[in-house]
Amino acid sequence: MTLDRADRAISMLPAHLEASSRQGIAKVIHRTLALATYPARIIANNPLPRGWIPKADDNKAKGSLYPDEDRHLMAAVDVPLSYRIYYGFLIREGMRADEAGRLEPSDLELERGAVVLDENKTDDPRAWALSPDVVRALRAYFAMCPPKERVFMGPSGPLPGRNGAQNFRNHLRRAGIRRPELFETTDSRLNIRLHDTRATFITIKLANGRTETWISDRTGHKSSRQIHHYKRAARKVAELGLGDFAPLDEAIPELRGAGGSVGGTPLLAGPDAGAASEGSSFGAPSSSQAPTPTDDAAVSSTAADAAAEGGPLGPRWATSEPPSAATRPEAHGIVKLSGDRSSPTGNSWRDF
Repeated sequence: MTLDRADRAISMLPAHLEASSRQGIAKVIHRTLALATYPARIIANNPLPRGWIPKADDNKAKGSLYPDEDRHLMAAVDVPLSYRIYYGFLIREGMRADEAGRLEPSDLELERGAVVLDENKTDDPRAWALSPDVVRALRAYFAMCPPKERVFMGPSGPLPGRNGAQNFRNHLRRAGIRRPELFETTDSRLNIRLHDTRATFITIKLANGRTETWISDRTGHKSSRQIHHYKRAARKVAELGLGDFAPLDEAIPELRGAGGSVGGTPLLAGPDAGAASEGSSFGAPSSSQAPTPTDDAAVSSTAADAAAEGGPLGPRWATSEPPSAATRPEAHGIVKLSGDRSSPTGNSWRDF
């Protein structure tokens, strides 16, 4: 293998291939020769010099779904349920498609609502708390379709990781999603791919105030620069007021009301569930903890009634009624002590 032969191999690639595809093929050739050098020791040196791999411009616009389009996809009963739960998981958790395709039931802790990802692309084990609505959806789905060797299984085996783009686009069309930019490839844009569920997750979560750290815990991104790329699209979503994803167990009709609770604590259902799961990560008080004017008024009224009956005052902001004349304590006089320290000759104390 020589440099000239490697150059010839690259020149014979089909002209319609994207620059990123050509770069990927060049990386495979370079890596193969590097392994042949060490540890295989088949050749003495790698004939390909540094800088031989062509650079690929990554400036093309990429597609991502809006929350209302996600709702249409999740509600499309014409799309197999196994695919919808898979897409919904990717969109709400930000995991790579191939990572989700390799998930085993032992990687999920649905009792506590967590996922543990030890083996992944970057060899950097990570774990995080799943959104409560995702936990409920998975519980309900597993009750209907018990998991086998993989978490996400289709009719013919594990669902595809990297090779599911065409199915994904077909399912979007079947769900009635027709936004042209999702399905066109031009000199400046790529049509939507299954991998773009990560772009959807990052864009919508940034638009709804999530931090880069929170996002990278789930996506595995190593640098802020990788996430910064999505901020412009996130600002657009925020300005349009498009909101967040619907709770997964509510968005998929077959799973509504069947997910139970996480960690022994009942979870909210309906439109407020997503907001509760978002706030829980930051310790935001639930509706039962946050005082409201109605709650305060009820407490104050109860405290006043207790005070009138001689009971405890209750909360410190409660005030009791002024005591009546019958219960008012008797006023006492003030003792005036003499400056003479000699023994008194009489009763020097004033009566009180």
